[in-house]
Amino acid sequence: MYFMMMAFEPLDFIRLITGLDAPSSILISLIFIFLGMLSITKGGDLFTDSSVEIARLTRISPVIIGATIVSMSTTFPELMVSVTSTVSGKGDLAVGNALGSCLCNIGLIIGSCALLKGFLSWRRKTESGIPVSRLTIVGPGFFMVFSGVLVWLFSLFSSGGAMTQAGVPAEFGIARWQAGILLCVLVAYILFSLRVAMASRHDFGEEQEQPPEVPNFKLHCIKLAFAFFCGAFLVVLGSKLLVTNAVQVARYFEVSELLIGLTILAVGTSLPEFTISVLSVVKGHGALGTGNIIGANVLNITMVVATCALIHPLPIQRQTVLLDGPVVIFLMLAMLGLSWRRKQISSLSGLVLLTIYVGYLLIATFWFGHA
Repeated sequence: MYFMMMAFEPLDFIRLITGLDAPSSILISLIFIFLGMLSITKGGDLFTDSSVEIARLTRISPVIIGATIVSMSTTFPELMVSVTSTVSGKGDLAVGNALGSCLCNIGLIIGSCALLKGFLSWRRKTESGIPVSRLTIVGPGFFMVFSGVLVWLFSLFSSGGAMTQAGVPAEFGIARWQAGILLCVLVAYILFSLRVAMASRHDFGEEQEQPPEVPNFKLHCIKLAFAFFCGAFLVVLGSKLLVTNAVQVARYFEVSELLIGLTILAVGTSLPEFTISVLSVVKGHGALGTGNIIGANVLNITMVVATCALIHPLPIQRQTVLLDGPVVIFLMLAMLGLSWRRKQISSLSGLVLLTIYVGYLLIATFWFGHA
């Protein structure tokens, strides 16, 4: 999930309305960071617990719940930001941001969660590895890889009639007709997920639990929906508070923009997905986190990029075509390939994914960072 910086600088805004000096403003930013962390933690708990409960009540696999309603909830704010930026003529980073989110989701989040799962399994003496069913690999996993390959090929062989912010024709781009194809892939993904959801009701859950008995079913559903959307809102709000104020604190201490981008912003753009995935692993529902990541990747490419390109043909940066696209496809294939035989993402597989992601960051820094 990509969070663009706010139009105003929070520290300047705080100084303006309070008259405080810079150190005092930093203290307020630190308070906002703490509040953001509290919001993320509480929201993540609500979001994860309500998602698992939805899976139990509907008798639909947590993977499908994660790949659909959970991923849509965590991706929707990014869609709004990207659409707003495109309308204002700043949509040239939309594809790069979408692929960058996919890279972070797989390399950093799945990699870290697999290592965390291995550590927790060692402590709890339970089975290690994040479960990934064959259906997940050949279903949502296929759509993830296919959409990634499709958007990269579109950008590689066409400029799409896109214009850069300088008003010159772009070297690479996504055209409106290509966006239409991506939206067709999105529709196919949703229809496939619905079909699998209906089929999974006959073979409910990974642990074969039965739906709980609820005295007042209607009231329980209302409370569940409220908890779900409240949790999603708190996660997104907390992520925004944390990232925006952390960047301002780093700038106050004169941390380089490159380091800020590779650390705070790199993690911050996918913080909601990271929160949900980590809490899912800690609570023993790793399949929910895996579904969320795969679903978020599909939606980042087919929904966010396609919607923005329909508004205006999207110019694409050279780094996105030469580096980001190939690496994200490789990471997607690596994730699915490493989990195929044992139907789980082991700690070793997580380490491999994390290493690839770190290697990507190094190449991006030293090859394109000074371009």
